[in-house]
Amino acid sequence: MHGGKDFLFCIWVKVWVEWLIKFFDLKPSKDPIALGFVGRKRSVDFRDTTLGEFKKVIPADHYRLHNDEHEIIFHETAKVFCGGLDDPKRVEKFNSANLAFLAVNQAEETERHEVSVLRAALRLKINGKQPPYKELYTANPADCWLKTDFIDNKLVNHRFIPALYTDNPHLPSNYKERLETVFKYNDALLRAYRD
Repeated sequence: MHGGKDFLFCIWVKVWVEWLIKFFDLKPSKDPIALGFVGRKRSVDFRDTTLGEFKKVIPADHYRLHNDEHEIIFHETAKVFCGGLDDPKRVEKFNSANLAFLAVNQAEETERHEVSVLRAALRLKINGKQPPYKELYTANPADCWLKTDFIDNKLVNHRFIPALYTDNPHLPSNYKERLETVFKYNDALLRAYRD
């Protein structure tokens, strides 16, 4: 069974890359064009968890890993950079990148400035065609920049999609009680996870 956030993350990346391939009318190539970035704060966490989940969720004939798992190549047609935001030299390279999207898993672990370079790289145009640039952040409840942007300030063109434990039919019937027991010491955390 997959976690809801991770499952959404993997499916969204696949669907969005395939949409962009059609939008740009890309063809298979020996050197596929880079469309986006997927990752987490720490590359080791991306490799050990998110990439492992990606391999379980996405059919193996839809992609291949390249360059020591730092690139995911879809249908030999487009690639996505992947890894962590903890490698300053690698992140600095995104200053000159042109991307159409980014997706950060467990984004509550990040600081706003850590994704800024990636956000500024959302400027890919091919043959004069400009896609709708997208950003996906999956996160657990936390008092961080995501809460400020998506919940408190409800910025234009930002969408918060809540996923409550009641949305998951695979959880035990006593999960609410478990949350209330585990987080009884901190009402804010309890409300974040339960409500």
